[in-house]
Amino acid sequence: MADSTPQNSPSDRLKQLGFAFPFRKKGQGNAGSSADFTDEHEFYKVLKQEPTGSYSVSGKGMWHGGIHVTEAGAGKSLDLKYGVRCIVDGHVVAYRMNHIYPVSELPAQNGASAISAPYSTGFALVRHSMEFPKGTTLTFYSLYVHLQDLADYESDATLSRPAYWSKEYKVTEFAQDSQNPGPNGQTASAGRKGLRIRASYPSGTILGILPQGAQVVVGTRAHGWGQIKNAHGATLYPPIAGEFVSPDVATNGWIFLGKEHGGSVVTEVIPDSSLDQVVVLPEALKINAGDLIGHLGRYDSLSQQSSNRMVHIEVFCDDSIKTFITQGKAWIADNGAHPDRWQQLGLPSAPTILRVDQNTTLYNLPNQQGQDAKQTGVIQVASFAELARQPNNPSKENTAGSDGRKLWWHVDSADTLGKDMSGWVREDNFAGGRVTREFAQKWVDFQPLDDAHDPTHTMFATTKAFVDYSMGANVPEPGALAKLSPLMASIYRALYPTGDGSKAADELCAAAENPWTALRMSRLIIRHESEWANPDKWKQLIAEIEKRTGPQAQHEAEQKRIEKLVWWDDVKRHLTDLPGSDVFHIHPIGLVGNFGKGKFQFTLAMMQRLFPHANRDALQEVAEELNTHLDIYKLDTPLRRTHFFAQVVQETGSSLSREEGFIWKASSLIGTFSYFHHHPDQANARGYHQVRPIKADGTSMNQSDFEAIANGAYGGRTELGNGDYASGDGWRYRGRGLKQLTGRANYRAFTRWHASLQNEWTQEVLDFETSPDLLVQPKYAARSAAYFWVGHNLPAEADKGASAAQVNAITAIVNLSTDSYAARVNNFNAIYGRGDFN
Repeated sequence: MADSTPQNSPSDRLKQLGFAFPFRKKGQGNAGSSADFTDEHEFYKVLKQEPTGSYSVSGKGMWHGGIHVTEAGAGKSLDLKYGVRCIVDGHVVAYRMNHIYPVSELPAQNGASAISAPYSTGFALVRHSMEFPKGTTLTFYSLYVHLQDLADYESDATLSRPAYWSKEYKVTEFAQDSQNPGPNGQTASAGRKGLRIRASYPSGTILGILPQGAQVVVGTRAHGWGQIKNAHGATLYPPIAGEFVSPDVATNGWIFLGKEHGGSVVTEVIPDSSLDQVVVLPEALKINAGDLIGHLGRYDSLSQQSSNRMVHIEVFCDDSIKTFITQGKAWIADNGAHPDRWQQLGLPSAPTILRVDQNTTLYNLPNQQGQDAKQTGVIQVASFAELARQPNNPSKENTAGSDGRKLWWHVDSADTLGKDMSGWVREDNFAGGRVTREFAQKWVDFQPLDDAHDPTHTMFATTKAFVDYSMGANVPEPGALAKLSPLMASIYRALYPTGDGSKAADELCAAAENPWTALRMSRLIIRHESEWANPDKWKQLIAEIEKRTGPQAQHEAEQKRIEKLVWWDDVKRHLTDLPGSDVFHIHPIGLVGNFGKGKFQFTLAMMQRLFPHANRDALQEVAEELNTHLDIYKLDTPLRRTHFFAQVVQETGSSLSREEGFIWKASSLIGTFSYFHHHPDQANARGYHQVRPIKADGTSMNQSDFEAIANGAYGGRTELGNGDYASGDGWRYRGRGLKQLTGRANYRAFTRWHASLQNEWTQEVLDFETSPDLLVQPKYAARSAAYFWVGHNLPAEADKGASAAQVNAITAIVNLSTDSYAARVNNFNAIYGRGDFN
């Protein structure tokens, strides 16, 4: 019978976007290194430190379409030197970079000193595209505003620079190429020195010489050379004195980009045309989630002389978001329970999110409610990947119910009074309440809102009502729900469904201070005119305020700032697919929290792809061991994981063999090992003759042969710490584990390392020298490989890159004399190319 299962053709597969939180956590202690956020709840707790600039209402009662991170607020918990990171795979389409920050100048007034306040108008705009289901696409944008100026980068050479900046190469004084003499005796001018342009690299025809100081745009780069895209009409020196060369020959020519004569022949410079103005890239530049966007820029207060660094991050799209979510939910309703249909799209078929509804009882123990168990007062959503990092999570039921043996998860929550609580829930609905496993593509709990709003961006129905509230006017119920705009009233009801609304404005201004309210706010997708368009709208607000205060110098300065900050119309003129400025805003952390994978986890499916003939339970045990100690084992980046397994695959084979085999040909034993070179009779008696594993006497190799070969190969090896042949150490301490740990000394060293990390495995006090066979168990096989990996500083080697040379450098440390260098490179390329461990 023909197989009717739908086949997964490459054209059906959907691109899986990468997501990353915009900052790393600051390291702990003097020597602590920063680490990635994996839990959106933790990020909301950090944002709680921000006094203003919360989504979607600022602390001052204004609409706010994004989040702020300031140096003095949330930045205290973040690795600011690592910088602001792109939150989703996409393409940079526009940016603006200040050469030097503009400055707001306020005169001394009312006894206060004059204020000189730098502020950044720098920004980067990234376009993203998400498809789900097949043929349904959402285009959205992430925006990063108030980025650091070029002058600050020039004063701190330790900071990395964003890759999307338009850069040129300037020929330096170290470029000393000169003309050749002419055929009629013309001599080269001593001052005519620069950089040769060749038709091809590295030794193609010399087309001309770029003078020192010339600047060019380079496109393609290869092997230390760059191909010129634009030479800006630079006047070239002809390669031969007395001849003529057209400036046009520079285009598509190649120049050397390395060092000669004691220095770099070119240096990267930022062209003036890329500074202090909106740059819309003619070709959008690819950027990955986690790539550098920039660093916090200056945005000093207009009311006091103090330095402030910050960034504003937001996400927006047009109204197609509503249809996109609706169609995604419909597809999941029809297809979500069918793994083969997810497989057709190239997507994981397992839900990634656990949702715990309000009024759910958190049990004291798995499947045991216990006494005084409390009910939740909030909705909790958490990724399974993050929950799995918690100790003892998950717990599997001992007996199967009507729906099989389900998992129980320990979760955090809060009661109706906002008091923290935690307990156990079943991963599907149970007697305690409503718990569901959700797909990220369902956008669970996300809610579009598009009610009318105040055109001056306040939270009130009228600008006057906002001024009454912000200035403490003596009016009835200045912050009541009835005074809010229809949009803000809808937001309030979404956050506080049972609130009485008497102090609605106060509650909205403080919403970000409660992480559970912040979580709910992060699921509101809100339509509002952008802050970065139509600067005249602020004039009405200032006019209303000055009816009470009279003219204020800082108001005028603020309006001038706003006029320099806007960019929408400038980008729209060149980027026609940018929507109009009345857009839907999405909380950037809510977006990453919903779609991000959380902390990387090795899965059984990943292991089975690499080891298709291995035992399923063994692979699961290896994955769990690595996941539990991912940071300790320094397998915390895709590049490290790929290098690690490129070696393991070669050492263990497709069946994940965790013990060295000794089926050797007799002649190979003699040619490989010193012992058998001096005892060829034993090699001929123990090894196979022509056909594996048949010996010269016609019998099959057996256990005593294997032990004899191991003792001959490894016995007496002082570098391994083994005794002589007769000691049996060669066999006793043969290669075991995922990286074939070999020799008594190495087993002893592994034991010492294991004891040094006893707090990681408190119940496992082990001596691998005494019990070497432990390393055949999948858990300890993986642990021994991690010991070798960390102990030989291989993570640092892996960080150097993805080249074949780097794979070979690691191979030389793992197994110097192996003949499998090329095979390990092939392993690496296959794993890296598929993105198995991204």
